[in-house]
Amino acid sequence: MSAATDNKGRIANVDATLTSVIGQLETEANVKKAIRESLEPIEEFSRSALTELNKLHSAPASDQAAICERCLATVAKAQPLWADVSKLIPKGEFYRYSFAIGPLCRSFVTSIAFARFILHDELVPAFTAANLMGLGGDDTGELQLTADDYLQGVIGMVNELPRLSINAVTAQNFALPVKIAAFVNDVFQSYSLLNLRNDQLRRRFDSLKYDLKRCEDVVYDLTLRGLTAGTAAEANGEKTNA
Repeated sequence: MSAATDNKGRIANVDATLTSVIGQLETEANVKKAIRESLEPIEEFSRSALTELNKLHSAPASDQAAICERCLATVAKAQPLWADVSKLIPKGEFYRYSFAIGPLCRSFVTSIAFARFILHDELVPAFTAANLMGLGGDDTGELQLTADDYLQGVIGMVNELPRLSINAVTAQNFALPVKIAAFVNDVFQSYSLLNLRNDQLRRRFDSLKYDLKRCEDVVYDLTLRGLTAGTAAEANGEKTNA
């Protein structure tokens, strides 16, 4: 066999190999683009839910429940749209494309957890959050709320609570900061028990320490001013009755 024949065979082999890989790369790029486009209407609802919740910071206590209900109603509007996203993900390849879906899931968890805390003084379970988002049904295929996205979404919610605590004092709602501080402490203690191997999640967990301190500082200041008398007992009573 001549050298020229060897060269032709090698060139053909390289061309075939690279052509196959390039074709796969182009296919993946097209799938990613289609997924991003299908997520755009869902992202609109995600932004709208967060915008609605932002009203909590300037609303009187009497309006907070209604704001949270509207937020959850906005989240519910996105439920039927996940089916279109699911159709674009090849079977068995959810985690390959989860990078596009994860941030949106975390945003929804933040909104849901925030609203449920105000409404029910609870941390929403992951399966409940997934159902409220519209994931986990037969029509959403392999789409799911991962544990990582849930945990990061909860941290995102907690990051907003120090601001709400401060604004509650401005609105003369002295019971809410006490409830917030107790809740953030519970979340922090629970996260402290986790073996967080995800670097991003571990870094975000570190922010909880500062959130807890800010919330406790608000309560400490209220206590010094004698404005928390009875509020802690009332908060514990509400929790027991619930």
